[in-house]
Amino acid sequence: MLGSGSASAFAVTPLPGGVQVDLTPADTQWVANTQFGNTIAGLPHPSAASFGQALNSAAALSSQYPNGRVVFTVYGPFDQLNGTMLALQ
Repeated sequence: MLGSGSASAFAVTPLPGGVQVDLTPADTQWVANTQFGNTIAGLPHPSAASFGQALNSAAALSSQYPNGRVVFTVYGPFDQLNGTMLALQ
């Protein structure tokens, strides 16, 4: 559950070697409003800073649209993560 005081549920779909996370429009708005990517950027992982910045940017872009949302995938072992991030309208 991601959100403050709202009933929202983002979807996590297992993929071979990783996961796909699909934020709802409400979750996307919350990430954009709180700059939640900054929290992720502070985690002690080599990919955390770039992931957090990308999440904030994608959420800021998508949140401009009523049904805008963010979808991202993460693959690989924890110490070598990679993936994609999409800002959807």
